[in-house]
Amino acid sequence: MKLVRPALFFTASLVLLNACKALNNPEKKGESSTTDLIVFQDGKEFVVHKHVETVKIGKKVFSLRFYNKRYDPENKKLHTARIAAFKDPLQLDKVNVGMSMSDVPYFSGGTGMAANTYNGYDKLRLRNDAHHYTYYANEDRKRLNLLADDGALLKLEFDVRALYYDDTDYKMSDPQIKALYIAFLIDRNLNGTIDEGELKKLTLRLK
Repeated sequence: MKLVRPALFFTASLVLLNACKALNNPEKKGESSTTDLIVFQDGKEFVVHKHVETVKIGKKVFSLRFYNKRYDPENKKLHTARIAAFKDPLQLDKVNVGMSMSDVPYFSGGTGMAANTYNGYDKLRLRNDAHHYTYYANEDRKRLNLLADDGALLKLEFDVRALYYDDTDYKMSDPQIKALYIAFLIDRNLNGTIDEGELKKLTLRLK
């Protein structure tokens, strides 16, 4: 039996090592982790890995997908996703990792908007002083769609079918809408502080 040449063995080892790294690195594969935000449209998921990200989407219905724990007010486990949306990109500068939520004008106490429908929000409201307070407890008490449940975490979805700002309803296809700016926050450890990995600043370019 012939011996494998050292150079050939070294090359094969590098190929195998890189393959293993790719399997363990979801970012390279475009897959999501449980701390990522996902923009979903037309059957495709656009994964937002970074703290600050820009995604281009069509001027039509889309949704935000993410993982969070179940909302459990009886045991004071208020696991929510706070979604603030704006026309003004400078509003994203008002929130940063390390801040107390109470110091953010649209995430502080009392700024959660009431939902208009039994199952959640019927449109994305663009306001500089408030946020969509979203959660999932069960099918009778929810403001999000449940996509999957592995016991520890839920995969949830927030639909955006229309917009509302300046006291006016807008369709997603409205020609004057060019971009949306979203601050997305999950206080995963419920400590009232915006920790690393809990905040996403998302710019949506509408084409």
